[in-house]
Amino acid sequence: MLFAAPVLAASLFTMQNGFWVNLHQFLYAEAIRQRSRQPPVLVVSELPQADGQAWTTALDGYRDLARGDFRFDARLVGINDALARAGEPEQVADAAIDSAIAAALNRAAPIYRARLWPRHREANDAWMRRMQIAIDQHATALTAALAKAYGTPWPSLPILVDVSYVASSFGAYTTDSGPPGFAAHSTISPVGDAADGDMGIESIFHEASHAVDAHIMKMVDDECARQSVRPPRNLWHAIIFYTTGELVRRELGKVGDAHYQPYAYRYDVYAKGMFAERAALEKNWQPYLDGKGTLEEALRNVVREVAAQ
Repeated sequence: MLFAAPVLAASLFTMQNGFWVNLHQFLYAEAIRQRSRQPPVLVVSELPQADGQAWTTALDGYRDLARGDFRFDARLVGINDALARAGEPEQVADAAIDSAIAAALNRAAPIYRARLWPRHREANDAWMRRMQIAIDQHATALTAALAKAYGTPWPSLPILVDVSYVASSFGAYTTDSGPPGFAAHSTISPVGDAADGDMGIESIFHEASHAVDAHIMKMVDDECARQSVRPPRNLWHAIIFYTTGELVRRELGKVGDAHYQPYAYRYDVYAKGMFAERAALEKNWQPYLDGKGTLEEALRNVVREVAAQ
């Protein structure tokens, strides 16, 4: 299996900074901006005519792809996984992805490589170096704590983390199938406050929690079935936000730090339709994380209170 260089590997995570994943993510984002009539990052009129025509044609090849969701669209998941294994050839082969997308990528590659990739690659590398220090220091303890909180073994295979200057509209996402040899595949941008410092660490472990999100969803669905209530749409994800934020806060020694806020609090994630989930988690899940009561009791009470809203 050939990975893009440089690769920073550990038993729990493999981080890499690959040209083709970065180009793919950037083209997708530019196609989204084009469709929604937002200003592009790469302005075609500023390119030489031949480059401008090549870039426009490449974006046309991404027009239909841009209608899909990176997290759930099987075609997009497959392309990202295949490009993560592509290595660093001058052109990507179309054996693993369809020929139209390979042609779009190869047409855009020289332009991206000359105009944007050096800056993107440098930012990715710098973030990888910073985050690798944190992973080396905290991964073993944090993944053990997360697995215990979720009531499931942590995956035995590592999680592949592609560092991409652009990573969907969320800045990070994870697909839990993963390329062969990996438990899941995270794509994370190093850009923005949510990726910096402590928030970058929390983002890595939040995304890693998606490697076991099928278990968390089933746990919630089973409890809802026992209570004969409809599963709250966002509860499983609220559990990941809350649990990861709290356990990262503890692992980083931020307990008692009045200035530290986990990601979901700092960026008002709960305001996006999860106020009831937050209140139920603060009341019932926090004591469980503190060692009071069982997972079953905590989940039962959380589901009951969210369903009652």
